[in-house]
Amino acid sequence: MKNTLYIIAAVALPIMANAQQDTLRNTINRDVEVVNNYLPTISNPFKLQVDPAIDDTMSYKATFKYETLNKVQTVKTNPDSLSAASMHFKPEEMPYHAWVKGGVGNYGNFIAQLVYNIGAPNDKYHLDLNLGNKSMLGKIKLKENDEKVKAPTTNSWVRADFATFFAKKNALDVNLKFRNYTYRYYGYQTINDTALYNVNYLLDGTTKNEYVKGNLLKTNDNQRQTTFDGRIGFGNRLVDPRDKFTYNVALGLGIFNNKTGVRQTDILGNVNFRIPFKTHYFIDGIVDVNSNIINVVPDDDYDQYIYNFRDRKHTDIQLRPHFGIDYDFFQLRAGVNFILEFGDDEDAPYMQPDIFADFNVSDGAVTLYLGLTGNYKANTFRQLAEENPWIASDASNYVWVRENNSYVEKEMQTTQNPIRMTAGIRAKIGRVVAFNICADYASFDDELFFINKGYYSENQELSSKAPEYSDYSNMFGVISENGKVGKLSCELNITPASKSEILLKGSYYKWKLDYLEEPWYKPKYEMGVDLRLYPIEKLLLTAGVNCKGKRYGYNHHTRAKEELDMLLDINLGAEYRINSRLTAFLNVNNVAAQDYQRWIGYSSERLNCLGGVTFKF
Repeated sequence: MKNTLYIIAAVALPIMANAQQDTLRNTINRDVEVVNNYLPTISNPFKLQVDPAIDDTMSYKATFKYETLNKVQTVKTNPDSLSAASMHFKPEEMPYHAWVKGGVGNYGNFIAQLVYNIGAPNDKYHLDLNLGNKSMLGKIKLKENDEKVKAPTTNSWVRADFATFFAKKNALDVNLKFRNYTYRYYGYQTINDTALYNVNYLLDGTTKNEYVKGNLLKTNDNQRQTTFDGRIGFGNRLVDPRDKFTYNVALGLGIFNNKTGVRQTDILGNVNFRIPFKTHYFIDGIVDVNSNIINVVPDDDYDQYIYNFRDRKHTDIQLRPHFGIDYDFFQLRAGVNFILEFGDDEDAPYMQPDIFADFNVSDGAVTLYLGLTGNYKANTFRQLAEENPWIASDASNYVWVRENNSYVEKEMQTTQNPIRMTAGIRAKIGRVVAFNICADYASFDDELFFINKGYYSENQELSSKAPEYSDYSNMFGVISENGKVGKLSCELNITPASKSEILLKGSYYKWKLDYLEEPWYKPKYEMGVDLRLYPIEKLLLTAGVNCKGKRYGYNHHTRAKEELDMLLDINLGAEYRINSRLTAFLNVNNVAAQDYQRWIGYSSERLNCLGGVTFKF
């Protein structure tokens, strides 16, 4: 009842909108449109022609996006992101190329950021530099015992994007990004320092059983994630490519490591092209190469009882040829996805359909779309750690897999959607309202779910016949599962006036799992409301509400599922332009001060305020 009242009160706020904005605009132009023409992949340099905006990365906004139904190649719609309409804001016309931003708040929060930009549309080159740091040095109260614990985090980054253009049609772009994220395992756990716990690992068919004291199962509290990503691409960029040959070629390198000693190297390659022939017909193709190498060089904090490591190599090559038809009233893209997988244990081929069609039934105002596709996702430790930073480092290569009516630790497998069906409708009503309704249904194999890392124990003072019990740590492992999932999503986009906008969105999930009692930590539904309002010329007011339905996690201590409360996050923001160079901002997050848990044992910040200024020069 309390959470329901929060939602009603939040939706009634007259100033709701998207989280925080970084630059204040005198005017905004909006145009709600449903795109009908074919939209090919546009190279990153095209995006670099837009003046950069300063992201308020310090402000926390729970956007709660989950996708088991992975993105597919589509003709001109993306059912996962529900892009029913796009609201375009006119960039602020100011003669400044650099921004500096600083702010402080409660929980020891602070942010410092610098953005420098050279280049404008049609220039011969473009350079964008972005560096900053956001940190929280305060404490968080644990829900289980009301204890305040240190939960410091720092996030530092440097980004550089460069592009140069040839003959107005070709572009060479280079993108570099470095990030260092440090944090602490502050979450609640039930490990008893003096109790004996059974360490049971399965390595190459060999079982190791040993009882150790709980204090040996606790790792160093501090952890970090350091990443470097580089990409170089070359291709042509065309405003209207329907009757032109288009292509893009890209090579990438990613490096990830953490304090425990896990090192992951990603080597990426991509080629995509589109060849039109006759009129309204085309052939296109995509080639993706993805190679991951994971090895471990443990540091001094490594303990053999906490982690169980094994080096891992994985490569997959995806070939996706398509035949397409492109009319104003009908678009079709039909093909297949061939996958060749190479791993340490087994090589395997896969083939999936890749068909998507759009039907324009009312002169661009109403569009129906259908899809019959599949998907392949190579799981990596970096991917999992960025989603859940509290993951145990040995999840880099071992997951719990159902085998012979029990769970054993096996090497991480790829996630497959052998078949996925999509259907939806997009529509616009005048230039004010647009909506998108999409239904997805997919089967999946080896989808990964997070679960607290637990250990079995028996009290050393009792006899060997004493019943075992289990405790859990503040680290997480992953468990593999097969099943099916349906997703019904909708989005409503309203621009009632030139100085306001409203966006409502929601998704509902229906799961059917082979073995697990619940899809751990996945929501039953998600809802959101975003609004923006300019009450006077120099003032921007924003607000947003994000709601995530009840979820379940597995509690090793009780040997039962644990229900997590509905997650409700209400955000308010204000920006006031003092003059053409100086803007003041104030952001308030989690207005309801809800003590929600994203993961079992990990409470969140409650009411969180951050204020500061942005200066342009």
